[in-house]
Amino acid sequence: MADESVPSTSETPRRRQFLRVPVSLPVLGRAPQFPGEALRGMVLNVSGGGMLAEFPVELVPGSAVDFVIQTRHGELEVEGKVIWISIAEGRIRHGVAFPEPRGQAFAMDLFLGENR
Repeated sequence: MADESVPSTSETPRRRQFLRVPVSLPVLGRAPQFPGEALRGMVLNVSGGGMLAEFPVELVPGSAVDFVIQTRHGELEVEGKVIWISIAEGRIRHGVAFPEPRGQAFAMDLFLGENR
């Protein structure tokens, strides 16, 4: 008989692998569903594993997107995959995962670069 006081793995809340840091950086996105079109948006937070980006259109979850983040030190190209979208109060937010983790230093460099 299973011990009901111990939650199973599927019931255990997932912990974030990387710390998210707030940023406010302009970004251009290129997605297959909008060929030849550069989508202007903002990166709202970033971690070593992904980012939260806001665009004026809905990107398809599961789609790969190329991003160019505008930083104080120049453009930074990253690839990502849309994992989820959220639409509330006219804002379309996209949870994006990087294909390979970039490490916490990546997020901290963006955060510190923006706040210098």
